[in-house]
Amino acid sequence: MGHIDTSQKQNIRLLAVKALSDINRHGAYANITLQEYIQRYNLSDLDRRFFTELVYGVLRRRNYLDAIIVHLAKRPLKKLSSMAVEILRLGVYQLIYMDKVPPSAAVNESVTLSKKLTRGLSGFVNAILRSVIRQQGTLGIDDLATDELERISLIYNMPLWLIALWVNEFGQEYTENLCAWFNEQPRLTARINTLKTDSSSCINALRTDNWVIEEDSDYKDMIYIDKHIGSLEKSRAVSHGHITFMDKASMLVARLVNPQKGDRILDCCAAPGGKSMYMAALMENEGSIMSCDIYEHKVDLMKYNAQRLGADIVSATLQDATQLPSTWKEKFDKVLVDAPCSGLGILQKKLDMRWRKDESILSELPPLQLDILEKASNTVKPGGRIVYSTCTLNKKENEDVVRAFLAKHSEFSVEMVPSDFPLSSTDGMITTNPAIDHMDGFFMVSMIKQS
Repeated sequence: MGHIDTSQKQNIRLLAVKALSDINRHGAYANITLQEYIQRYNLSDLDRRFFTELVYGVLRRRNYLDAIIVHLAKRPLKKLSSMAVEILRLGVYQLIYMDKVPPSAAVNESVTLSKKLTRGLSGFVNAILRSVIRQQGTLGIDDLATDELERISLIYNMPLWLIALWVNEFGQEYTENLCAWFNEQPRLTARINTLKTDSSSCINALRTDNWVIEEDSDYKDMIYIDKHIGSLEKSRAVSHGHITFMDKASMLVARLVNPQKGDRILDCCAAPGGKSMYMAALMENEGSIMSCDIYEHKVDLMKYNAQRLGADIVSATLQDATQLPSTWKEKFDKVLVDAPCSGLGILQKKLDMRWRKDESILSELPPLQLDILEKASNTVKPGGRIVYSTCTLNKKENEDVVRAFLAKHSEFSVEMVPSDFPLSSTDGMITTNPAIDHMDGFFMVSMIKQS
């Protein structure tokens, strides 16, 4: 491979370090940060590609890069300057993964960055990176991992606590397949909005525009977009509300509610409203859906989405799900609690999210989830159903919450899954297996209130 001319690339590395610092130290979202930098600095196509590869490359390999740095620095990351760590991650990534960048350039540019961004640490940065070049043959994952869990964590770039959780819950093979799936490029999944069009007309129109579409094997109103022409947002299908982006797992939650024409439905934690809008389509806009969220800007987003998709029966409302009004008691035929959760099932779509979570979240969330489920259960009519769902893979937030709820509420019982539902269940509780089902990791269960 030919060498990259690094003279004019120096500022791209500086931008990459700053972007990584925003993401890793200040909690900025990777995809948004990347777009902001590309636009703000008006990067050329070549620079944009180099910048994107540097930032996403480091995020994709972060804990292996960290293991190398800790091994060579002989001290934990927290004892190092955080800016020096970002510069080293970038330097080590180039040395190991970017054969187009000459090693001398990777080292020299990192030292230059260090002189600019850290005080008195350029010698340290230089020494670590030269050690990487000298010792590259002994810095493999098997050399650095102290046990099997750590090895899996380094191979798949996942936090060690998460690997430990999943191996304990699902076993090693399931965990490795799950991690491999989370590291794949997500496939673009869309729902055809039957309030504005029908499936065959929509698919024909997209194919006429030279989009490459695959139809879902279970549902006519669901498609996979493997290639699209031009901007997605500006495309006719999106701007006219004919399609909207939604994972199959989310669609299945809405279908498990089994909304019927004329139903009164409550969606407790609804934003951004995808499931509410889908239920409106399944009900052919006959009935009513009360879609609640705790944040005003999210309620506004739901109103906008309802208008764009023609979901007239959706009323977006500012409402805390832990404080539902007493006037809603036994008012609704169906209630959906898509509870706030740790989001461990959607890591494929958000590359940096795995590093935002820590173990404490696993014990903090279940009391809130149980509280919301309890409050929502009061609003279900006798004979009605409540569906509890999350987009996480963690029994404490899923099965354990449902069992704790049922232990206190003998008037509710788990409803068996309909025979034509495309997922199997254990005792009526469904957990998707992303690696096999090719969808996000979700948990869902439907419970009936005795009449």
